[in-house]
Amino acid sequence: MTATRRRLSPLRVFLAATVILMALGLYVVANAIQFASDYRSVTHTYTVLQHLDRIESLKHQAVAESRGYLLAGRAENRDSFWRIGGALQREADLLAEQVSDNPEQLGRALELRRSLDARLRLSEQAMQSWRRGVDAPVDAPLLAAIRNGDRDIATRLDKLRAAENALLSTRSRRAERSAWLTLLAAGIGIPLSLLLIGHAQRLLARENRVRQQAEAAASESNAELNATVQQLARLSDSMAALSQYSGMLQGASDAQELYEITASTFRQLLPGMGGLLYVIRASRDHAELVAQWGSPVAPNDPAPALQACWSVRKHAPFAMEDLRHGLRCSHIGRPHGAEDVHGLCVPLSAHGEVVGWLSLQGEGARGRIPDESLAIRLCEQLSLALANVRLRESLRHQAVRDPLTGLFNRRYLEESLAREIARCQRREQPLAVLMLDIDHFKAFNDRHGHAMGDAALSAFARMLKTRCRPEDIACRYGGEEFTLILPESDLATALERAEDIRAGAAMLRIGESDGAMLRITVSIGVALMPEHGDVGLELMRAGDRALYRAKHEGRDRVAVAAGRVVEGAAVLELDRMV
Repeated sequence: MTATRRRLSPLRVFLAATVILMALGLYVVANAIQFASDYRSVTHTYTVLQHLDRIESLKHQAVAESRGYLLAGRAENRDSFWRIGGALQREADLLAEQVSDNPEQLGRALELRRSLDARLRLSEQAMQSWRRGVDAPVDAPLLAAIRNGDRDIATRLDKLRAAENALLSTRSRRAERSAWLTLLAAGIGIPLSLLLIGHAQRLLARENRVRQQAEAAASESNAELNATVQQLARLSDSMAALSQYSGMLQGASDAQELYEITASTFRQLLPGMGGLLYVIRASRDHAELVAQWGSPVAPNDPAPALQACWSVRKHAPFAMEDLRHGLRCSHIGRPHGAEDVHGLCVPLSAHGEVVGWLSLQGEGARGRIPDESLAIRLCEQLSLALANVRLRESLRHQAVRDPLTGLFNRRYLEESLAREIARCQRREQPLAVLMLDIDHFKAFNDRHGHAMGDAALSAFARMLKTRCRPEDIACRYGGEEFTLILPESDLATALERAEDIRAGAAMLRIGESDGAMLRITVSIGVALMPEHGDVGLELMRAGDRALYRAKHEGRDRVAVAAGRVVEGAAVLELDRMV
């Protein structure tokens, strides 16, 4: 029964009636178009038949005028013949145009035109013979040709008429059939559509009665559902806020954005509550306050030890119903002047490691803070986001930093050099590249051991960092070779920096061996953009060639690409400027 009602629903019935009416309308329009086309075809056929009658009449008139001229010799008959002959040719041409859409009739019309032209020429020949004064009657061959031409024209006219009459009969029957089918479709489709529409109205009225009964029954249960709806609304708001907060955390690029998003979200979702966000330092000895919002009602330690928070000790949220009395975290002081103060500390734990905690404080009736479960869920999202950001920062640092020296690696060097070259070219500023190599490092490593060699590399890297500007890029190129990019530095500045680095390396004290202090020296090659190239690879090769020349000429010195070696703070004299 239910399936039957579904099949006979008012919407389905209305749709069926609409489809029938649309199909009927389309069919009537199509038949009307076909009827109009058939009517035009019938009219066209009548027009062709009229042309055929006209041609036959003009042909007889032309023959009559030519015979009159032959019998009486009057110029009026001759002139009428020429005029009627021209009209006859024009009618034949019009006939060909009228039947141009029918190849067979067009062929017959063209043959008729040729027969008419031939017949007119025979009449002209007879008239010309009479005009020359020939006493004898028209010769027998000419008369036979005239009779044959008349019979040929009559035959061709009959064929054209027969074909057009056949077309007229076919087109008339088709027009009558189109009209009859249109009436039949209208006679069947319109009553059927009206019947379906009436049935749909009855079904709709019955469904309206059923719906009214259902609405009356539903209104009785609305009061019971209101409380549930309100609870679901609060839960939905909390879930929406949590989802939005999670999405914003995932889009944060660094830890500082996480702190700002957290402060803004807690201020919005927990109004009237003061909050402090602590993050444990990498040394794991204490935490630091990284974000604060609202107005905490109790004094707080900005750099507490890890054991100062009970939530970190327990690895679980720790609620404080009254900060004035009872157990509380030691990083929170006793409130002054507040009557009722409660608090909550939630650890931030991800992947089994506590990375910080959140402390909430507020005034009000003694007990737990409102929406404690929401605050805990927000902290869970924050914990994961903070761990992910730290992991991304660690991976980013490992991807671009050399683990031994802490300088940028070779891959970062190649990317940064191309970027700095493009930037300096836009600003029309120079750029210098320094290629540095620790002298005799292999021998130093073999003699004193790899540990001492690593110490030498680390000490040199630390010294190099102290002599770099914030915009300079210091990299470990490989082994004991280093590269320093100096954006917007001309040759004089680059030489001054290179000499300062060379002197600083010579003053380093690496350690002791056999009672002697270990030292290192460094050779430096300098290349300048655009004098020595405007592509990173060209500049580095030019700096390498200058570095090899500095080593070849005695080490512990500075050399410029395509120039003489500069020792100490001596003035550079270039052999060639590009």
